[in-house]
Amino acid sequence: MSRGHRAVAHTADIALEAWADTREECLAEAVRALVESFADISHVPPGETVPVSVTGESDEAMLAAVLQEVLYQVEVHDRVAVDASVGERAEVRLRMVPVETVEQVGAMPKAIAVHELRFGQAGKVWQAHVVVDV
Repeated sequence: MSRGHRAVAHTADIALEAWADTREECLAEAVRALVESFADISHVPPGETVPVSVTGESDEAMLAAVLQEVLYQVEVHDRVAVDASVGERAEVRLRMVPVETVEQVGAMPKAIAVHELRFGQAGKVWQAHVVVDV
């Protein structure tokens, strides 16, 4: 199984890439990439599980909706996703902790940009690329 994520150079914003063997694992990696762009979650135990409903007409729209939900949870409910699981029908479960339990390490993202958004299968691996407005 191969999965991971990284930040890549991008003018004035943050670009994130994630990859995994399945669509669902790649979505979860994208969530981790987004959260790690602004919070150190390396030593935070998973908290409460929050099921969220997201929809999208395409894989790219689904990716954007999941990541926007992560930002919404921080802004509205003061909680940060430290882990994510995505079911085959895009049932998303975020493991959340209070925002005060994580150390902020970067600028808080404002939104997920729709330009340069890519999410799909390349060979046997799913890949995501997203630009995050900060």
